[in-house]
Amino acid sequence: MVDRPIIFSAAMVRALLAGRKTQTRRLATSPLRRVEVGDRLYVRESMHLWSAGHDAEVTFAADDRSFQTGPNTGDIPDASLTAYFRMVDQSRAKGRRISRPSIHMPRWASRLTLIVEGVKVEPLQSITSRDAISEGIERAGGEWRCYDSSGTGCLGARESFCTLWSSLHEAPGQRWQDNPNVVALSFRVEHGNIDTLYPNLRSARA
Repeated sequence: MVDRPIIFSAAMVRALLAGRKTQTRRLATSPLRRVEVGDRLYVRESMHLWSAGHDAEVTFAADDRSFQTGPNTGDIPDASLTAYFRMVDQSRAKGRRISRPSIHMPRWASRLTLIVEGVKVEPLQSITSRDAISEGIERAGGEWRCYDSSGTGCLGARESFCTLWSSLHEAPGQRWQDNPNVVALSFRVEHGNIDTLYPNLRSARA
Protein backbone atom coordinates (compact mmCIF):
# COMPACT_ATOMS: atom_id res chain seq x y z
CA MET A 1 0.00 0.00 0.00
CA VAL A 2 1.35 3.39 -1.04
CA ASP A 3 0.04 6.92 -0.50
CA ARG A 4 0.24 9.20 -3.53
CA PRO A 5 -1.01 12.70 -4.32
CA ILE A 6 -3.39 13.22 -7.24
CA ILE A 7 -4.39 16.58 -8.74
CA PHE A 8 -7.94 17.42 -9.82
CA SER A 9 -9.46 20.52 -11.39
CA ALA A 10 -12.19 22.43 -9.56
CA ALA A 11 -14.88 20.83 -11.75
CA MET A 12 -13.65 17.33 -10.96
CA VAL A 13 -13.36 18.11 -7.23
CA ARG A 14 -17.01 19.10 -7.30
CA ALA A 15 -17.79 15.83 -9.07
CA LEU A 16 -15.95 13.90 -6.33
CA LEU A 17 -17.84 15.77 -3.62
CA ALA A 18 -21.16 15.12 -5.35
CA GLY A 19 -20.46 11.40 -5.70
CA ARG A 20 -20.49 11.46 -9.51
CA LYS A 21 -16.81 10.66 -10.02
CA THR A 22 -15.42 7.20 -9.25
CA GLN A 23 -12.90 6.89 -12.09
CA THR A 24 -10.04 8.88 -13.53
CA ARG A 25 -7.79 8.39 -16.54
CA ARG A 26 -4.21 9.59 -16.73
CA LEU A 27 -1.57 9.16 -19.40
CA ALA A 28 0.24 5.84 -19.12
CA THR A 29 3.48 7.82 -18.82
CA SER A 30 2.19 9.45 -15.61
CA PRO A 31 3.67 8.48 -12.22
CA LEU A 32 0.18 7.14 -11.49
CA ARG A 33 0.97 4.19 -13.76
CA ARG A 34 2.56 2.64 -10.65
CA VAL A 35 -0.67 2.73 -8.65
CA GLU A 36 -1.98 -0.61 -7.40
CA VAL A 37 -5.28 -1.77 -5.92
CA GLY A 38 -5.38 -0.78 -2.24
CA ASP A 39 -3.22 2.33 -2.67
CA ARG A 40 -4.57 5.58 -1.24
CA LEU A 41 -4.62 8.86 -3.18
CA TYR A 42 -4.96 12.18 -1.39
CA VAL A 43 -6.59 14.83 -3.55
CA ARG A 44 -4.77 18.06 -4.24
CA GLU A 45 -6.86 21.09 -5.21
CA SER A 46 -6.45 24.86 -5.19
CA MET A 47 -6.76 26.37 -1.71
CA HIS A 48 -6.30 29.54 0.34
CA LEU A 49 -5.29 30.17 3.96
CA TRP A 50 -5.87 33.31 5.99
CA SER A 51 -4.49 33.73 9.48
CA ALA A 52 -5.49 36.40 11.98
CA GLY A 53 -4.60 36.03 15.62
CA HIS A 54 -4.40 32.46 16.85
CA ASP A 55 -6.78 30.90 14.35
CA ALA A 56 -6.57 30.27 10.63
CA GLU A 57 -9.20 29.64 7.98
CA VAL A 58 -8.65 27.33 5.03
CA THR A 59 -10.93 27.67 2.00
CA PHE A 60 -11.09 25.62 -1.19
CA ALA A 61 -11.40 27.24 -4.61
CA ALA A 62 -13.69 24.52 -5.96
CA ASP A 63 -16.66 25.29 -3.73
CA ASP A 64 -15.54 27.95 -1.22
CA ARG A 65 -16.06 25.61 1.73
CA SER A 66 -13.84 26.31 4.69
CA PHE A 67 -12.63 24.98 8.00
CA GLN A 68 -11.18 26.75 11.02
CA THR A 69 -7.93 25.61 12.58
CA GLY A 70 -5.99 26.65 15.65
CA PRO A 71 -2.79 25.86 17.58
CA ASN A 72 -4.35 22.86 19.33
CA THR A 73 -6.67 21.79 16.54
CA GLY A 74 -7.41 18.18 15.85
CA ASP A 75 -7.93 19.00 12.18
CA ILE A 76 -4.22 18.87 11.42
CA PRO A 77 -2.34 15.57 11.92
CA ASP A 78 0.60 15.89 14.31
CA ALA A 79 3.11 14.93 11.61
CA SER A 80 1.95 17.89 9.49
CA LEU A 81 1.90 20.60 12.15
CA THR A 82 5.32 22.02 11.27
CA ALA A 83 4.30 22.63 7.65
CA TYR A 84 0.95 24.00 8.80
CA PHE A 85 2.47 26.55 11.20
CA ARG A 86 4.95 27.62 8.52
CA MET A 87 2.07 28.52 6.21
CA VAL A 88 0.17 30.24 9.04
CA ASP A 89 3.23 32.33 9.94
CA GLN A 90 3.69 33.29 6.30
CA SER A 91 0.10 34.51 6.06
CA ARG A 92 0.33 36.41 9.36
CA ALA A 93 3.63 38.05 8.43
CA LYS A 94 2.35 39.22 5.04
CA GLY A 95 -1.04 40.24 6.40
CA ARG A 96 -2.92 38.61 3.56
CA ARG A 97 -4.41 35.41 2.29
CA ILE A 98 -1.93 32.79 1.08
CA SER A 99 -2.98 30.86 -2.01
CA ARG A 100 -1.70 27.49 -3.14
CA PRO A 101 -2.40 25.99 -6.58
CA SER A 102 -3.36 22.33 -6.56
CA ILE A 103 0.16 21.13 -7.35
CA HIS A 104 1.42 22.76 -4.14
CA MET A 105 -1.45 21.88 -1.80
CA PRO A 106 0.08 20.43 1.38
CA ARG A 107 -0.93 16.95 2.44
CA TRP A 108 -2.44 18.18 5.71
CA ALA A 109 -5.01 20.32 3.84
CA SER A 110 -6.38 17.56 1.61
CA ARG A 111 -10.04 16.85 2.38
CA LEU A 112 -10.66 13.91 0.02
CA THR A 113 -9.04 10.47 0.03
CA LEU A 114 -9.45 7.94 -2.77
CA ILE A 115 -9.05 4.21 -2.17
CA VAL A 116 -8.02 2.49 -5.42
CA GLU A 117 -10.23 -0.47 -6.29
CA GLY A 118 -9.26 -1.12 -9.92
CA VAL A 119 -6.37 -0.41 -12.29
CA LYS A 120 -6.15 -1.08 -16.01
CA VAL A 121 -4.13 0.23 -18.95
CA GLU A 122 -5.97 0.69 -22.22
CA PRO A 123 -6.19 3.00 -25.25
CA LEU A 124 -8.01 6.21 -24.38
CA GLN A 125 -10.75 5.67 -26.92
CA SER A 126 -11.64 2.30 -25.38
CA ILE A 127 -13.67 4.12 -22.73
CA THR A 128 -17.30 3.00 -22.57
CA SER A 129 -20.30 5.26 -22.03
CA ARG A 130 -20.69 3.86 -18.51
CA ASP A 131 -17.05 4.59 -17.69
CA ALA A 132 -17.39 8.08 -19.19
CA ILE A 133 -20.26 8.77 -16.79
CA SER A 134 -18.10 7.46 -13.91
CA GLU A 135 -15.51 10.08 -14.88
CA GLY A 136 -17.86 12.70 -13.43
CA ILE A 137 -19.22 14.39 -16.54
CA GLU A 138 -22.31 16.53 -16.03
CA ARG A 139 -25.73 16.81 -17.58
CA ALA A 140 -26.57 20.03 -19.42
CA GLY A 141 -30.31 20.11 -19.75
CA GLY A 142 -31.32 16.99 -21.64
CA GLU A 143 -27.81 16.46 -23.00
CA TRP A 144 -24.36 15.85 -21.62
CA ARG A 145 -22.17 18.87 -21.01
CA CYS A 146 -19.56 19.74 -23.63
CA TYR A 147 -16.36 21.03 -22.01
CA ASP A 148 -15.16 22.97 -25.06
CA SER A 149 -16.00 26.52 -26.07
CA SER A 150 -18.86 25.60 -28.41
CA GLY A 151 -21.52 26.34 -25.81
CA THR A 152 -23.56 23.37 -27.00
CA GLY A 153 -24.45 20.08 -25.39
CA CYS A 154 -23.10 16.64 -26.29
CA LEU A 155 -25.45 13.90 -27.36
CA GLY A 156 -23.47 11.08 -25.77
CA ALA A 157 -21.43 10.46 -22.63
CA ARG A 158 -18.32 9.44 -24.59
CA GLU A 159 -18.51 12.64 -26.64
CA SER A 160 -18.77 14.65 -23.43
CA PHE A 161 -15.72 12.92 -21.96
CA CYS A 162 -13.86 13.48 -25.25
CA THR A 163 -14.36 17.25 -24.87
CA LEU A 164 -13.29 17.08 -21.21
CA TRP A 165 -10.09 15.21 -22.09
CA SER A 166 -9.38 17.56 -25.00
CA SER A 167 -9.75 20.61 -22.74
CA LEU A 168 -6.92 19.26 -20.56
CA HIS A 169 -4.62 17.61 -23.12
CA GLU A 170 -3.60 19.65 -26.15
CA ALA A 171 -0.06 18.35 -26.76
CA PRO A 172 0.52 16.08 -29.76
CA GLY A 173 0.49 12.46 -28.67
CA GLN A 174 -1.81 13.21 -25.73
CA ARG A 175 -4.95 14.33 -27.55
CA TRP A 176 -8.14 12.32 -27.95
CA GLN A 177 -7.49 11.82 -31.66
CA ASP A 178 -4.02 10.44 -30.87
CA ASN A 179 -5.60 7.67 -28.76
CA PRO A 180 -2.73 7.39 -26.25
CA ASN A 181 -2.54 4.59 -23.72
CA VAL A 182 -3.93 5.62 -20.34
CA VAL A 183 -4.08 4.14 -16.87
CA ALA A 184 -7.71 3.96 -15.77
CA LEU A 185 -8.22 4.02 -12.02
CA SER A 186 -11.48 3.22 -10.25
CA PHE A 187 -11.85 4.16 -6.61
CA ARG A 188 -14.16 4.88 -3.73
CA VAL A 189 -14.18 8.38 -2.29
CA GLU A 190 -13.75 9.00 1.43
CA HIS A 191 -14.43 12.49 2.76
CA GLY A 192 -11.59 13.44 5.09
CA ASN A 193 -7.86 13.96 5.34
CA ILE A 194 -5.84 10.83 4.67
CA ASP A 195 -3.90 11.08 7.96
CA THR A 196 -7.02 11.83 9.97
CA LEU A 197 -8.92 8.90 8.44
CA TYR A 198 -5.96 6.54 8.85
CA PRO A 199 -3.79 7.90 11.68
CA ASN A 200 -1.95 4.60 12.19
CA LEU A 201 -1.48 3.65 8.57
CA ARG A 202 0.88 6.29 7.23
CA SER A 203 2.78 4.63 4.39
CA ALA A 204 5.46 5.44 1.85
CA ARG A 205 4.90 8.59 -0.16
CA ALA A 206 5.41 8.98 -3.90
